[in-house]
This record gives sequence, structure tokens and C-alpha cells, in this order.
Amino acid sequence: MSDPVMDAYTMAYNSSGNMVQAFGVITEGGQVLWQSNNWDLTADATSLMTAVKSKSPAITQNNVRYSTMRSTPDSLVARNIQGNGILMFAKIEADKWVIAWVAPDAQPDGVYVDVDRAAKTLKGKI
Repeated sequence: MSDPVMDAYTMAYNSSGNMVQAFGVITEGGQVLWQSNNWDLTADATSLMTAVKSKSPAITQNNVRYSTMRSTPDSLVARNIQGNGILMFAKIEADKWVIAWVAPDAQPDGVYVDVDRAAKTLKGKI
């Protein structure tokens, strides 16, 4: 049996032209449900979700600060101005969210579509 989150991550990675380089699923309460093995969300999950829900102008993950570019009730996109990548959040359902780390040279609007599509495939599966 395949892992639906790994399948979603693989889909986002492939459809984004390899721009989605880390992936996770966290709850609004800060619980990490799944994370790729190339990053650790556990220390920051609660503060990340607080920032997303409050539409914060900046968000910090692993001591890297990202400036919010766009925020809606179901998404947040933030870029590190020093070139350390882009964070993307897409709501799956209820209190579950996908978080993705995207390469700094990615086009945020285009790659967000890939991340959101991956998140939608997880409805009812996690």
C-alpha cells in the first residue's frame, strides 16, 4: 500500500519541475502528521500555524525568516529575501495543512498551483 502523502509530495515535486524540495503535513494545533526526511518541522509547527492563521507579515522556520507575499484563509506563500527559498502552505481540509519548501528560483504562483493540487489529493486520506 502506498503512502498518500509521499504520493502527493512526489506529484508536487514532479509537476513543479523539481522545485518542491521538502514537504509536510501539519495541523493547526501544531502536530506534525508527516514530513519529508530532509527537514524537521517539529520545533516550528505551532508557530508556523499561528502565523498562517493570523496572516502574519513574516514567518520563521528553522531560524530562517520569510516575508509573506500572499495570504488567504486557505493558503500562505512567503519568500526569504536572502534567497533561502519559499514556504508554501495549502489547506487540505479542516485543520490539516500541507507545508512545502520550494527552491528560491521558483515562480511562486505557478508552483503554488502544484502544491495546492497535491494538498487536494490528500482530502480524506490523512
